[in-house]
Amino acid sequence: MPRFSAADLRRLGQDLFTCVGVPSDEAALVADHMVESGLLGHDSHSVLRFPQYTDMVRSGKVVPGASLEILREHDSVVQVNGNWNYGPVTATRATELAIERVKDRAMSIVTVRGCNHVARLGRFVHMVAEHEHLIGLMCANGHGADLAVAPFGGRERRLPTNPIAFGIPTRRDWPIVLDMTTSMTSGGALREYRNRNEPAPEGSVVDGHGRLTTNVEDYYNEPLGAMLPLGFPLVGHKGTGLAIVIDILAGALSGAGCSKADPPESGNALFLAILDIRAFRELDDFHAEVDQFIDFLKSSEPMEGFSQVMLPGENSHRIRTEREQHGLDVDDTAWEQITTMAGELGVELPIPV
Repeated sequence: MPRFSAADLRRLGQDLFTCVGVPSDEAALVADHMVESGLLGHDSHSVLRFPQYTDMVRSGKVVPGASLEILREHDSVVQVNGNWNYGPVTATRATELAIERVKDRAMSIVTVRGCNHVARLGRFVHMVAEHEHLIGLMCANGHGADLAVAPFGGRERRLPTNPIAFGIPTRRDWPIVLDMTTSMTSGGALREYRNRNEPAPEGSVVDGHGRLTTNVEDYYNEPLGAMLPLGFPLVGHKGTGLAIVIDILAGALSGAGCSKADPPESGNALFLAILDIRAFRELDDFHAEVDQFIDFLKSSEPMEGFSQVMLPGENSHRIRTEREQHGLDVDDTAWEQITTMAGELGVELPIPV
């Protein structure tokens, strides 16, 4: 696999997006979002998405330059419409709005509709947790669409992967960032397995007849397969239950709608809540409590095969330190797709490191 510097990949993404009419500031934001995902080890939401995000503009799905529109305000709640700009652009603006609104309140909540694929939710709760006094929670459904996961006990697609993320500030080099799907795998991960001609993990996918499979093509081919809920087989009801709650919070409260058979649009609807820690207790006391908790967890003797206990967000921080120095690998299939698109648009490709 070719390897490139993060800076070169950011420039490449920005050039691809601006070539199809995306304003330069939005193109830079989306490219940075993709490359940052790769730096943190989330390759499924990284550079392999460049062709997808470019084609979303060319097909008219993304409306570059569309503004964030406030639809409704009540107390600490704001409902907004992204008007189908890029998901990372809309989610960034919604997060900035929520941070601004919490300045004179104990909490703020923003729901979002009219929002395209957001990619990694962790970026936005990390934005919140960069403020030492704020905690962020974000979850997303598929805007009523993007069905991919079978509910526990079913074999057909009825739910998206419905991710949820939390960002909690610490006084370490990294905040606690939990970013997880409610399914056994994700759409991006299946793209990676497909590109690399690798099997899906056992117990993560069924084919269109409801039979367990590790063949990724069984997910994509007719009759369509499905991902399985988090915790399958023993406690898959927990993954499905969490996905249902997220679907209602993100879909029903925003007005985008819960998952359904014939939705008008596919994208992400969002629910974002921010808490000001200072409304609950003294900030120093909170951080002392969290630091003590982290130390207690990490004091556990590691199991065989592990070197230490690691908290959510800690390993991604370490991966970022390494990849910023050594570069990011791009799988051969993704790079071939990017090369083809760059040739069509007349975009210069970077040289591998």
